[in-house]
Amino acid sequence: MGAWPACGLLAMVLAGTAVAQERGPPMACVDVEVDGQRVEDYACLSRMLTPATTPAAPLPQLEADAVGRRAPTALGLAHREATRQRMGNTFGKSTLPQRPAPPVTSLPPALHKP
Repeated sequence: MGAWPACGLLAMVLAGTAVAQERGPPMACVDVEVDGQRVEDYACLSRMLTPATTPAAPLPQLEADAVGRRAPTALGLAHREATRQRMGNTFGKSTLPQRPAPPVTSLPPALHKP
């Protein structure tokens, strides 16, 4: 066995003990041997390798974030269906919205001048 792999192994062991000393007493993982095959406790090893975290304080909510989550109709923004409703049958054909025809008024016969 060469000197370099042994140095790498030694460095990993020393790094592992330094991490274990920072956390407190080392955790013990149990390895089991069944029918001549060694079974390691990977869940325990994963817990040992997981860095200790402290819960972060929640970020303050900004008013702009709340506005950005509101519906476009609540903000008064136009969307395709609202524009289609307003424009009527001229949607996509004209810039003027559809308006009903002006009412036709008929004069009573007494007011007609021949």
